[in-house]
Amino acid sequence: MDPSRGRRGADPLGEEYDPSVFSRGLDKLIPAAVARAVATVDVDTDRAVYGPGEPVTIRVTVENRLPLPIEVPIAEARVWGWAVDGLPEATDERTYEPTGGRTLELRAGESREYEHVWNGRVKRSGQRTTYEPLSRGDHEISAFLGTDPRKTASTTIRIR
Repeated sequence: MDPSRGRRGADPLGEEYDPSVFSRGLDKLIPAAVARAVATVDVDTDRAVYGPGEPVTIRVTVENRLPLPIEVPIAEARVWGWAVDGLPEATDERTYEPTGGRTLELRAGESREYEHVWNGRVKRSGQRTTYEPLSRGDHEISAFLGTDPRKTASTTIRIR
């Protein structure tokens, strides 16, 4: 097998997935609307208070609440993402993201955690690109699962 094509049993995100003979194919029996409904997303940070420009560790958790495997239809180019005060990936720069059309496979009761360390600065594009620390006060960190409609979660951090 061509190594560039990945291992059998690896999902599109490169994670190991070896379904048992008993659960193989059960995810096809769960309707897409049910899979979207039982998949949850949550977001958390490593701390609640930061200094201006300090790195923030963002943890996004996607969970299947069913005791059966599911295939969650993803309608966007990205399976999951994060934002700061509504700015995707803390930038106001416009990006092109084609539509999705793939699925996220989750085993029975599976919970996946994705971690991203954000540098604590917001990218502002214009005539000159700048990277500015957040102002003092409360700011919203949100995460999404790229379903239609989007599943979202948020938490608040404080800049002192």
